[in-house]
Amino acid sequence: MTNLSRRDFFGKTTVGIGAGLAFSNSWARVLAPKKFSKAEADVFIELKALKKNLEILSGKKTTFWSYSGKLIKGPSHTLTSLAGGYLGPTIEVKTGDRVKIIFKNAVDEKSIVHWHGLDVSHENDGHPHFAVESGKSYEYDFEVVNRAGMYWYHPHPHGRTGFQVYQGMAGLFVVRDREEAILNLPSGEFEKRFVIQDRLFKESGELDYRPSMMGAFGDTLMINGEKKPEVIKVKRGTYRFRFLNGCNARIFNLALSSKDSFTQIGSDGGLLEKPVNLKRFYYGPAERFDCLMDFSKFSVGETVELEGLPLVEGRGEKYTVLKFEIVEGKASIFEAPTTLSHYDIIPEAEAVNAGNPKKFELIPKRGVGWTISGRAYTHNEFHEDEVIKFGDTEVWEFYNPTGMPHPMHVHGTQFQILKREVGRLDGCLNEGWKDVVLVMPGDRIQVLKRFNTFKGLFIYHCHNLEHEDMSMMRNYKIL
Repeated sequence: MTNLSRRDFFGKTTVGIGAGLAFSNSWARVLAPKKFSKAEADVFIELKALKKNLEILSGKKTTFWSYSGKLIKGPSHTLTSLAGGYLGPTIEVKTGDRVKIIFKNAVDEKSIVHWHGLDVSHENDGHPHFAVESGKSYEYDFEVVNRAGMYWYHPHPHGRTGFQVYQGMAGLFVVRDREEAILNLPSGEFEKRFVIQDRLFKESGELDYRPSMMGAFGDTLMINGEKKPEVIKVKRGTYRFRFLNGCNARIFNLALSSKDSFTQIGSDGGLLEKPVNLKRFYYGPAERFDCLMDFSKFSVGETVELEGLPLVEGRGEKYTVLKFEIVEGKASIFEAPTTLSHYDIIPEAEAVNAGNPKKFELIPKRGVGWTISGRAYTHNEFHEDEVIKFGDTEVWEFYNPTGMPHPMHVHGTQFQILKREVGRLDGCLNEGWKDVVLVMPGDRIQVLKRFNTFKGLFIYHCHNLEHEDMSMMRNYKIL
């Protein structure tokens, strides 16, 4: 296991550090239990939140909160457990599948599951309002309408999301479709997924969760729910690497030790229109990054490192996130096509408020903590500017006047980034369909979003989970 000094690993995460008319929603209620049969579903899963004791640190046991899964109906590859780690099973489905999941809560407090990035109804979205007590269950029933992509799932109870995710509750949700399949991207052993997280452990081996205004950080990197491997062996050829920043708060500044470019082919919401070459990029909590890496030019025995650079040049030391070692054997060489995918680019003129974006300021408030426009979160409140007419497209603007980055996540349909006025730090991920936008210090960012799939109450929030738990989360209502 690699332990970094806290000073080096933190890399100076910080760069420097209203009330309105409230509308009460009338639909808020406990969702009436549904009785459905597996015959109606393409995929039927039982997902249970429970405690696990694992030996992550040599000779020491750690108590994690995790998910276990049981496949009741569906192809055998639908549910894949990651042996030895604390992460929940990977769920893999196709666009168009009808998915039914029974969530059973066997941890000591309220919880609910949010299907991050999936476009589902408010009853299926994991709104904190629907959190169930220990010993209770919740039933999900939705059609997968998303395009191919790597999404994920995690708990979403207000005030405890950060703690529960830090304890280990998370898993991947992979969607496949025909558009992706015809590209014949590297697959099998040549498609690798990496969930990157950081954790702090006590001397006893138990987790040490320390929330603060900055977030919750660790000094030990975890990959796919286990301690970071010393090396990952790769053959000489092209690999598809799919990354999730599953950290509570940590932002990475990633580059390759070989000075090569990443060939980005996908983002939060699936494939890009065209490949994009990046030398380095900032990578915020909950963002996904899908890329191709070609190891054919390296000799057997050589290594290439995925490096974490300081967020600000000269403030901190670089460190190794992953190390790849080239070994005997060959992988195919894959040349990314000039066009990966076809999808609509949302025109600004489509927005009902084109030229006059809804503005949300990311600021702290005395006595509350982090907020959106100074407003605290309550389950059943939304303001006038948080009401949207079903079918409308809107421009939202996030402005960050503080010295702390904020990865902003909007539930429901994916959005596109219209423009970014860069503050102090350039190099964020802007391409393709997104559900998280990293708003760096001084940034003013406009996003375009269509509200045309489901009516109901949804949330938007900072995905620094400690910020979210403080009150940097709000409801919006689609009527």
